[in-house]
This record gives sequence, structure tokens and C-alpha cells, in this order.
Amino acid sequence: MHNVKQMSFIKSIKNSLDILNCFTPKTSEVGVTEISNKLGLSKSTVSRILSTLEKGNLVAKVPTNQKYRLGPKVLELASIFLSNTEWRQIAIPHLRDLRDKSDETITVFVIEGDHRVCLEKLDSSHEVRQFLNVGGRYPLHAGSAGKLLLAHLSREKRREILLKTGLPRFTPNTITNFKSLEKELNNICKEGYAVSHQERATFVSSVSAPIKDLKGEVIAALCLSGLTIRFTNEKMVEFIKLTKITAERISQELGYKKTQRPNGGH
Repeated sequence: MHNVKQMSFIKSIKNSLDILNCFTPKTSEVGVTEISNKLGLSKSTVSRILSTLEKGNLVAKVPTNQKYRLGPKVLELASIFLSNTEWRQIAIPHLRDLRDKSDETITVFVIEGDHRVCLEKLDSSHEVRQFLNVGGRYPLHAGSAGKLLLAHLSREKRREILLKTGLPRFTPNTITNFKSLEKELNNICKEGYAVSHQERATFVSSVSAPIKDLKGEVIAALCLSGLTIRFTNEKMVEFIKLTKITAERISQELGYKKTQRPNGGH
């Protein structure tokens, strides 16, 4: 009898994990029927598990359509993972290597709400360099790291964020037209990296590449930035190559296999 209860408990945990895995960048909201059909579980089982997950803030019901989205606890757990010792031990050596090879400022950004947040920063040796704070919040539509993170969101989530924030202008080079931004984001997905020349801050250019988890989903943006005057055409080619290689190495150590098909928001 004890073994039967234990097996039932383990099965419930597995079903809970399977339900959480139904949420993807393309599918940020899912309903009971959708999950039931996808996993072959009864609607009553799905409803019961979702109710339990909701109590733990792992999911939240969307009032307008009665579907579910991931809850705030997931963001909290993701933040813990991204800032814990293991993640730093994996990333920091690669970030230092990139900083030393480029002698430019290296940062890592993640999405938090409708902005990007700087998780890590390694300064260049140049006397004049970009001013950024670890923990600082920055826009998503201006700057290579923000655009890269936006590009890999679902279209629904991207639209939700941009309708809320708008496209405020920071410099003459900031993209303030939705159609132009959409075209730029599509190119970023196609090329696998993003660039920016004085979009958020005057005289600053940057290159960013995606850091992916074991599912191939983009969890952070690796950014190399510095004064635009140093970002010559020749240097841009070098910086793009170095940044992409570094992001790929970090991703592989986080469990991502390059041969797999990555998920994305398009």
C-alpha cells in the first residue's frame, strides 16, 4: 500500500513538471483543455494540479481568458539560478576571457518585467568606458542586449511589453517605429546576434549574443560594449565572432546542445 501511494505521489510530481513544461516563449498562456489534450491527462487532474501550483505562485490564472501563465515564483527561482555560485562559476571565466581578448566592457542581462537587468559586469581597461550598474534596469528596445532579449520572446509577450513601455527615444539612433523594430528583431533571430550603435547612450556601441539553457531557450544576453569610435568595421567582425563563441561556450556548459533546434519567439 505504501509503495502504491509513493508511486502515485511521484506520478503527480511528474505530471506537475510536464504541465510547467507546457509553458514556452511561444506559448506563454495555456488553458486546461489545451494541457489535457497535449499531455493526455484528464481535465480534472490538470485543474487539480494547476490549483496546487497556483497556491505556490508557480502559475497564475489570467482573468480575461481563464488560462494560466507562469507565476512570480518562477521568476524568483530563475533569478536565484542565474545569480547562484554555480552559474557564476560557469560564466565568469568565459566573461573574463572575452573581456581580456576584446578589452571592452562585458555584461550579462536578463529580462525582468518590461526591462532588462544587468546581472554581471566586467570593465575594460580603458579610462573612458560605458557607465552601467549591476542590478541596473535598462530598456529593451534600445541597445543590442535589450533587442536580442526582445527578439526571442513570443510575439504576444513582446507586444504586451512594447504596448506598455512604448518606444521612447534616448538618442537620434533609437528605433522608435514598431515596424522598423520588428524588422530588426527578425534579423537578430536570423543572424544569431544583435548590434547597436548609439541607440541608448551617445558614443556607445555594443554587440550581444544569446545564452541558452538546456532546452535551447534564451535565458540571458551576453553583451560586449564600448565607445563607438573603437567599433570599426574590422573590430565589429572580431567582436561579433568573439561574443557569439563565448555565449555558445557558456550555453553548452549550462546543458545546451548546439545540434538541437532552439526555441524562440518567431
